[in-house]
Amino acid sequence: MRIALIVHKFPPASTGGTEIYTLNLARGLAAQGHAVFVFYRDDRASALGSAEPWEEREGFRAFRISRPVHRFSSSAIARFMDTFWNPDVEEKFARFLDETQPHIVHVQHLMTLSFRLIAQAKRRGMPVVLTLHDYWFLCGNAQLIWPDGRVCRGKAMGLNCGRCALANQFHPLLAIGFRPAAAVLMQIRDHLVWRAMLQADRWIAPSQFLIQKYVQAGLPRERVLYLENGIDIQRIRRYAWRPSPDGRVRFTYLGALAWQKGVHVAVEAFRGLPADRAVLRIYGDPHRFPDYVERLRRLADPATTSFEGPVSNDEVGRVLAETDVLLVPSLWYENSPVVIQEALAAGVPVIASDLGALAEKIRPGVNGWLCPPGNVLAWRSCIWELLNHGLPREKLRMHEANPLSLEEHIFQIYEIYRSIFKSL
Repeated sequence: MRIALIVHKFPPASTGGTEIYTLNLARGLAAQGHAVFVFYRDDRASALGSAEPWEEREGFRAFRISRPVHRFSSSAIARFMDTFWNPDVEEKFARFLDETQPHIVHVQHLMTLSFRLIAQAKRRGMPVVLTLHDYWFLCGNAQLIWPDGRVCRGKAMGLNCGRCALANQFHPLLAIGFRPAAAVLMQIRDHLVWRAMLQADRWIAPSQFLIQKYVQAGLPRERVLYLENGIDIQRIRRYAWRPSPDGRVRFTYLGALAWQKGVHVAVEAFRGLPADRAVLRIYGDPHRFPDYVERLRRLADPATTSFEGPVSNDEVGRVLAETDVLLVPSLWYENSPVVIQEALAAGVPVIASDLGALAEKIRPGVNGWLCPPGNVLAWRSCIWELLNHGLPREKLRMHEANPLSLEEHIFQIYEIYRSIFKSL
């Protein structure tokens, strides 16, 4: 089968959860003998050295496009349009489809590509599967979180969406005057991307919470398939867990260093904790959001907290083998963080925010604990509890953790592809 995977970003330029998932899916499908083609965007200047968009990857081919949009030289309207509607991307996608002639198109994300790519594939008679990795078809920033850190409490006819869109564009007082116009633009954007989403033949979502959010917005529940993300369990378990050499409890944050991830909550919670009993290691790329990382460094107690830099996907198992507790202090409605499944596969318990789909993944007292999102005192109290009463690793039923393997996930994905062919 010829399979096209469409994603907004892709490794090595970007290593977020959706990107890593797409890479693993491409590798896995290719290993089963399918012809796999990935269409993605990469605006890095270093990526523009070759006019040839095709790249040979591990068993599959990738088609890289670019359209740099400069933050300071481009207008606010141009930057806004770039997030969801790009006719030149559509032209490149037409070439991609001409050259690959896929039997099925599996869309992972359309942000910064174009909402009309689904319609392009459908006009050619190609079935389209859409995996919902976040809330982009409901929310311009894809995360349903306001600039002040609160989860979204409604669109208010687009006025709240306009406020989010203008948050980093103008002074707050000046932005008030632009909010009605921004609200109209956001309503138009939401209408367009929602109608585009409805053109897919099937939707897949890895959490019941996300499904509920989309169904509440009007998505037909009977056409949404729940399928947890699969992980490469062997890659994680090839490293055996090792006890702490100095007796300190090793807490780890592993992911994007972005404020929505709540990394500052973990950093603040560790301020004042005894350095001889606990250590927090933070793994993530410091260059993507340098201002936020600088804030984290100012907040951090160097006696208890260290910044370890980025870690490759292949090294996640090694990091987890040297971890006693994984921290996931997110402030937004996480969908299904792969890092949680990886931690559970490694036998590492998790402290996570009691928010969104995280509460589906963590069973308190079984594979971890839940804390109120953004509440530094509550997080510190939970950590203190573990330090004072000992990490009850032997009491946690970590053996019950049985995350979906990548092989089983790919098998189920292929069955979805086959079922679509039968129904069309």
